[in-house]
Amino acid sequence: MKKILICLLIPFWCANLQAQQDSTYQKALDSEAILNAISALYDTAEVKNILSPALEKVLDDEWDAQYEKVKAAYARFFENHINDSIGQAVFTRTSWGQRRLSIEQLETILSKAGPEFQETKIYASAVIRLERMKLTAPGTSYQEIVSKSPEGKEIKLSDYAGKGKYVLLDFWASWCPPCRKEMPHLIELYNQYKDKNFEIIGYSLDRNEEAWKKGIHQLQIPWPQMSDCAFWQSTPVQLYDIHGIPSAILIDPEGKIVQKELTGNALTELLQQLFQ
Repeated sequence: MKKILICLLIPFWCANLQAQQDSTYQKALDSEAILNAISALYDTAEVKNILSPALEKVLDDEWDAQYEKVKAAYARFFENHINDSIGQAVFTRTSWGQRRLSIEQLETILSKAGPEFQETKIYASAVIRLERMKLTAPGTSYQEIVSKSPEGKEIKLSDYAGKGKYVLLDFWASWCPPCRKEMPHLIELYNQYKDKNFEIIGYSLDRNEEAWKKGIHQLQIPWPQMSDCAFWQSTPVQLYDIHGIPSAILIDPEGKIVQKELTGNALTELLQQLFQ
């Protein structure tokens, strides 16, 4: 009786419990647990002040590889269950279904959706997201951003992108601790490559203009900045399908997107390859 009551009160918990009986879902959970364990190792090493550059690179590489395994595991589960209540519940209520799948994975899953699921809001939202992902996928031309500089003047991404330089479009916010932590590394890369055909343009998700300006000053950010101070509702965030910050997009000298979701060692290694 108690179990029935819980199922009535918390339907997703019940669907999740049932889904664990499926081997493809259990594999996804197990794979995600490994990813979380790697994150925990990183946090522990940081707290104990033993996170050397070498250890950080090892953990970053392991995390990146495991992240792809988790995506693949969830994609397989969704492919098998997108037309039943269990699969739809997990797809709807987890980040793996909502924003972490690749274009190919999401497209395959949606292609398997039946008529009933195609009538839902979550399906319509996923279709829109897929279109946005394709619009700003690596190899496509960058999408224009028109915004404001800290001085209140109009500033465009096209003022810099597609004009013969590699341009890094950096999404950040002054309220974001990981962004503030990443900024010294980004400034170091900027100083290293700014005279080698490289530029950075910052787009802030700040809600308050004064906090944005204060953050630029405190962090001593030297490159051009833009923001609409519209938080996650800003048009560029939607356009470029940004779901977490810091997150940077590299645009080549001709205006084509090279890679998305760049931070840390991944960005360092890519720039080393391009400017060696």
